[in-house]
Parts: sequence; structure tokens; C-alpha cells
Amino acid sequence: MRASKKPESAELVADAQALTRLVSRLHKAAHIAFDTESASFHRYVDRVYLIQLSTEQETALVDPVALDVLTEIGTILEDPQIEIVFHDADYDLRVLDRDYGFRAQNLFDTRVAAQLAGEAAVGLSSLLQKHLGIALNKKFQRADWSVRPLSADMLAYAADDTRHLLALRDILTARLEDLGRLHWAQEEFVRLEEIRWTGRKREDEDGYQRIRGAGTLTRRQLAVLREVHQWRETTARNSDRAPFRILGNPSLVDIARGAPRSMRALGQVSGVTSQILRRHGKALLNAVSVGAGVPNDALPMIKRTRAPTPDAGYEERLDRLKVLRDACARETALDPGLVCPNGTLQAIARAAPESLDQLSEVSVLRVWQREVLGGRAILAAVGAD
Repeated sequence: MRASKKPESAELVADAQALTRLVSRLHKAAHIAFDTESASFHRYVDRVYLIQLSTEQETALVDPVALDVLTEIGTILEDPQIEIVFHDADYDLRVLDRDYGFRAQNLFDTRVAAQLAGEAAVGLSSLLQKHLGIALNKKFQRADWSVRPLSADMLAYAADDTRHLLALRDILTARLEDLGRLHWAQEEFVRLEEIRWTGRKREDEDGYQRIRGAGTLTRRQLAVLREVHQWRETTARNSDRAPFRILGNPSLVDIARGAPRSMRALGQVSGVTSQILRRHGKALLNAVSVGAGVPNDALPMIKRTRAPTPDAGYEERLDRLKVLRDACARETALDPGLVCPNGTLQAIARAAPESLDQLSEVSVLRVWQREVLGGRAILAAVGAD
């Protein structure tokens, strides 16, 4: 196992020449730990605000705010000779695709590896504490990475997110090899290469319909919710603040349900503080008034999608598949949802394959999951055998 060294400091790369030198060194590495920091918890328009990279020899922090072009970072991610090591790569890969169009290959995800190794706790902090005796400082988990300059403590925190990943990767690789599950992880890593940004834009006309509780409102109340939601989006965009920092979703739903018409009534809504009332009370009441005045024939409705109607034996097939899945989960000491998620079982039950060839056409079923469950056992569960 490689040593988990902790250098005194990490290089902050904030100009093009330093980036070119760093990338030249990185291309010589066989493994690079990679992470990003964003600010969706704070900003209306999110973006990557810091990139962390570690090899066995060094850790560097790249500042995208100070650099106009990051194309060279993309060449690292796309180099098939370099294994890129993330912890929980999903969101990082999505935002790198969203902001720069970067695509990665030859991936290793320590969180996925830990799950398949049967680790009880798969957070980075827990894994480093257990396997390397390293306690991470959690102080900056929700820090605003858009601020400049970044403090020394924030930079140190960011560096620790990748500094020990390569050592953790070696430990988990050895564990997966011992369990005969490394090929399971490798199948998951290949699938990670296909991840793309699919998030909705902030400017989403139907966003109010996805707020929890919207489905319980009348059409009139839904019209009010639409208006106060649009007010919040506009306010958040103009101030570049995360919408929930303007006013939380539960408060929006309560306002829509009660349709307050006075400052006093508005101030009685949970979450509407005196500061919010002072700054935004009039605008909120105006939004309520607009929603309340929408003509009856123009009131919005929740857009619902109908699930396909399964055949008569669907539920029975699904129940048998769950029994099979749960038994395999106990045998492997893994979470049932990891062995085979309900959505995958539903896809199998819906397809009702009658042969191994037809089973292979259920694209959401991993090869390793089929191995664990047993192809013939799956067919028997759906009644094919």
C-alpha cells in the first residue's frame, strides 16, 4: 500500500503558466485523486469554484475563478493512461460536464468501492478514520467556495479531500480483490464515464410543481404558489443567492395555502421573519394577489405522468424477485438496494424475460447484479422456468 503522506502545504494554481507546469507533471502520474468544490448552497448560479488534484508526490488546488481557460485539466481527465480517483464522483462529473464539457475515463470511485466492499459507513471522513486513522475537519463542508480570497484553513480543508484518496483506493482495491468483487466495481466505474449533466435550469417554469406539498394544493392555491415561487426565483437571481436562502419551500407552500392579504397575516407564516417581512413583504403580498386573481379558466394543474399499466402477473413477479434479491443481500452482507434496486427489479418484472438473452436486454441490470442473483434464478422468479 502506498504511504498516505501529508505535505506541509498544497500549491494554489491561479495563473496559466502555473497550470501548464502542473498539468505537465500530472500527465506523468499513473493515478490522480480529483475533487471539486461548488457553491450551490450559497449561490443562485452555481459553478465549479475550486479543483483539487493529488498524486503520490503533490497536492494542488486549481482556482477556476482566476483562470480563463481550463482546457488542460480536461486533458488529464480524458487521458486513458491515468486513473482518476474520486470519492462519490457522480456530482463532480456532472458539474465538470456542465461547466466545461469535460468527460472522464478510467475512473475509480472510493465511495462505490466501499459500498461494494460492504463498508457500514461510506463517507470519506468515516473511511479515512477507519482505515488510515485520519480525522478530517468538517468545518467547511458547507462553506461558500465562491468567496475570494480563500482562507488558509479552507485551502487546507480542500486539500485533505484528495490528499489521502490514493491510499484509500489501494486499501479498498485489496479488499475487493479478496472478496472477488473488483470486477463489480470496475463495471460501475465504466458506467460513471457516461454521466452527463442532466439538471434542470434555474429558469424552470414548472419548478413550483415539484415543491413538496404542491400536490396537496387546490388549483387556486397552486396559482398563488406559482407566483410566490417566481418572485423567489427572481429575487434569488438578482442577488445571486440560493433560493432557499431567500425563503424556504415550506414557507412558500404555507403562503399559497393561506393566501395572506396583510403584512400581519404574512408575518404569521412560519419562516417569514421580521427581516423578510421588512425587505420583501410588499412584493410577496403582491405575488399572492396576482395568484389569487388568475381567472378560473387559466388556473394551473399539476402535470402528472402515468406509469405504464403492468400486466396481471406483474406484482407477483415483482414480489418473487424481491424475495430473491433480499436473500442474496443477506448472503453477501450488502444492502438490498445495492444488490439490486427496486427500479431494476420493476424493469425485470415488467419485461418478464423468458430467456437469458432476453434478460440481457434489461439494460439497467448490471452484469455483476445478474451474477449475484443468478440468471436462472431471475428467470425462475419471473416464471420463465
